[in-house]
Amino acid sequence: MPGPPKTPTPLRVINGNPSKRPINKSEPKPPTGVPPTPKHFSKQEKYWFKRLGEELDCMGVITTLDGMALELLIGAYVEWRTHRDVLDEEGETYTTTTMTGDKLIKAHPRVGMMADAWKRLRGMMSEFGMTPAARSKVNANTPSEVDPLEEFLKARD
Repeated sequence: MPGPPKTPTPLRVINGNPSKRPINKSEPKPPTGVPPTPKHFSKQEKYWFKRLGEELDCMGVITTLDGMALELLIGAYVEWRTHRDVLDEEGETYTTTTMTGDKLIKAHPRVGMMADAWKRLRGMMSEFGMTPAARSKVNANTPSEVDPLEEFLKARD
């Protein structure tokens, strides 16, 4: 991935556009709100989709267009939670005996699957600003705030 991630347009306007790149005046603005819950979700997935969707909507960081991204987040979380629950019951290691009679302690196969789910979960949480570090990078448009880009564009006319 070349260079740092793109800065949201409102932040570029507030910071004075230090990169001097042209600002997209016709940037799409999807409607805010929680996307519809996918019909194929399990009961647990529907619960988390609704709960996180409402919390993200209160933060002002989700739009109706973000359904697939939220679905990926929920899928990664439920997968991680499932692996964690099994490992809590069965343990994270198991003992096996080799053909020569030596005993080996090996990691449970779900440990690797849980680590993979965690990486995807962490990435999606960051996309939605759901960690303290990520929140400092997310520009939330809450209904009570004035959009800095709109104010800037109005002042230029």
